[in-house]
Order: sequence, then C-alpha cells, then structure tokens
Amino acid sequence: MNPGDFWSPFETKIKNFTDLEKAIGRVSKKWSSATFAWRGQVSADWPLFSSLYRRLCLTRGPLKAADLPEEDELYLWETKILADVHRWGLHVSRDVGRLSILNQLAALQHHGAPTRLVDVTFNPWIAAWFAVEEKRDNGELVHEDNDARLFAIDVTNRLINENDRRRDWEDNLHRAWPGAAPKLKEKRDIWKRRRKPWCSEAFAWRPPHFDSRIAAQNGGFIFGGVPSTSGPSGQVQWPKSPNSGGNWRINEVRTATSLALRPHKLNAKRGGVTQNAVYSFRVLASAKREIRKRLEKTFGYEHKTIYPDFTGFALYGTPELKSRS
Repeated sequence: MNPGDFWSPFETKIKNFTDLEKAIGRVSKKWSSATFAWRGQVSADWPLFSSLYRRLCLTRGPLKAADLPEEDELYLWETKILADVHRWGLHVSRDVGRLSILNQLAALQHHGAPTRLVDVTFNPWIAAWFAVEEKRDNGELVHEDNDARLFAIDVTNRLINENDRRRDWEDNLHRAWPGAAPKLKEKRDIWKRRRKPWCSEAFAWRPPHFDSRIAAQNGGFIFGGVPSTSGPSGQVQWPKSPNSGGNWRINEVRTATSLALRPHKLNAKRGGVTQNAVYSFRVLASAKREIRKRLEKTFGYEHKTIYPDFTGFALYGTPELKSRS
C-alpha cells in the first residue's frame, strides 16, 4: 500500500499560492475556536511516521502491512533509549537539573535521535514552507518533482499545556502513557482504560522556547500510541473514502501513520464542525517553486530563518557542496 493512498481520497489539491491562501483561510474561518497543529512534507507519498517508528520499520526490512511494529515494541525501544540517556548522564541539565521525560525526548528529537515525537508547527505558513522546502542530497536537488503534502491536525482539547488533566505531563519524570499490560487482573483493567485513548487519539505539546529553532518555527510536537482499533467508545474505524467504500485494515493504517489520525474531507459549505479531524492538502509539484518564493518574499522564510543555529547551517549553509563521493 502506498501511504499516499490513505490520505488522497480526502485531500484538497493546491495548484498555486492562491489555492494555499484559500485553504488556510477556510480552515481558520470555519474552525476559528479550534487549535490546529500543522505539518509539511516534501513528498505526498511519505507516511506520517515518528522517527522511532520509521527506524523500527527500516530495521525490520521492506515495509509490509502485515508486519508493522505495534505499541508494545515502540514502548520497549523507548524504554531502552531513555535508559541509555540516563546511563550517558544526559537526563540532567546544568541549568534546570533533571529533565522531564518529555524534555528528554524533545532534546533527543532536536539532535536527531529516534523518538515517538512528531515535529509540527502551530503556524500554517511555516508548515507550507516545509512542504515546498528546497531539499538537496549530496549537492543534488531532490523531491522537487514530487507533489508535497500539508497536514492540518485538530488538537483542540488535546494540547497538554492547556488541559488540566494532562498539564503535569510536561514536568513528569516518568512516562504518562501506559506500557506493557500488567500481570495482575485488577491492574490490567486500569491499564486497559488508559491504553484505549492512548492508542486511539493523538496529543500535542507546545514546549517552552528553550531553543532558537523551536521559537523560529513556532514549533511543537504531536505524539501518542501506535494506532489501535479499540477506542474509548468501541471500535475505531478508518474509512477508505468520504463516501464509504469500506474501511482500512489496522495494518494498512499503520503503513500510512504511526499515530491515530483520521483523515476528513475539508468542506466549508456543508456539514458541521468535525472535532479531532485531520485535513490534508496535496501541493502539486508544479506549484512548489512559486509558493516557496512567495513565502520567502512575504514572510522571509528560508533556511537561515527557519534553522537559525549552527546545526542548521551545517545542514543547509552549503547546499551545493557534495557530502560524499
């Protein structure tokens, strides 16, 4: 299964900068009281994976829908990584003392280590820039001929900073999400009640601007358990199209996304406001250059403003030079 097949029946096509303006405006107008996290990817056919999930898939070999990692395996690897962070002495900061679990994961994510966090921005225009960003590999321009994808993810009531029940996750020294099932039956019932929403919803975190890149990107993270068919109110289903046509099997869902994100069709003229929806926009390859230039001219978005640090310069400061023979 091509991951793009999961999103394409619900997508809106972006053919130029005017289409992009209208799409962002429609989301902002109809969902004026909602909070959206936005993500841009330079290829419309890439899955929406966390770095840890992606690397687990790569380690297993060719991506097969019948043999994808589940939450227990992700949690187990997360446990190992956090234990190694502790052994390396990286769980303590000179300035603030011991780091919370989320701050440890954020630091790991920033430096390229695999985590369950998925980078997002709360600024749709920055997400659009990521979708049309000029990418190079070994000095050569890549992905310019691929359609891109822009995601708008409704995180209303799931932004932990603004939720009284989850605000303490940010400072928790232990993971707030459930691990493997306990052996005792009385504990297993509590575990099931916690596990269901964890694997059928996605949560968002807007971290403090402890890093110049997070501030420049208006950045944040979405995270949650690997998608499961069991939700808080029964079976969670992922329809294949807005007009029925059956449902995706759970392993097909996991081929496209490592989070429980359900696509919806953006339609400003019909129906009510859908909560916790994900809207996707296919940015045609032919529109990338125009949109990139308009974003640079209008907002000043380019690599030096989006990645304003030495790591950013190391990655993007000399793009034409080859990095290997």
